[in-house]
Amino acid sequence: MSESVHGREVVALLAANTSGMNQAALLTLIEQEYPLDLFHTCKVKGMDKNQILTNMMTKGRIVELNGILTAQTSCGCKNK
Repeated sequence: MSESVHGREVVALLAANTSGMNQAALLTLIEQEYPLDLFHTCKVKGMDKNQILTNMMTKGRIVELNGILTAQTSCGCKNK
């Protein structure tokens, strides 16, 4: 079975770009870094890159302001 990537890795990927990026650029970067397109959180498994991005935005781990996404690394799951 393929290795699934935790959503916190997507947040960290975005956090590494301190100026943020638009959604299309982030999705392209996710695809380059994690070509298997298989993601999970502590509660949800089997997501693709669009679903994990939506999940992280819903949880406030990734926020959008004026079309630019930034990572909120101070919140999230406690199982690191």
